[in-house]
Amino acid sequence: MGHVVVKYKVTIDQPEDGSPDYEGIANTISSMEEVQACEIKPLAFGMMFIEVQAVLGEGEGIVDGFESRVKEIDQNVGQIEALEMGRL
Repeated sequence: MGHVVVKYKVTIDQPEDGSPDYEGIANTISSMEEVQACEIKPLAFGMMFIEVQAVLGEGEGIVDGFESRVKEIDQNVGQIEALEMGRL
């Protein structure tokens, strides 16, 4: 089985009671086994997003499973968008 490298843009919803914990969410994502890089970047109007680069195995449901695990990290995780994908 081969591997793919996927670069994601993870957006965080703005909670009503303050600003989201970008650092905490990024640290939790970066501790996942598949994650090679994790960086907080500016989006617009003071909002940020987390760029994640992960190496995942090829196979049915593996990418979807990883995305689901990222969404479960925090209730404020909004969207996960694949920016780039390529084989290793």
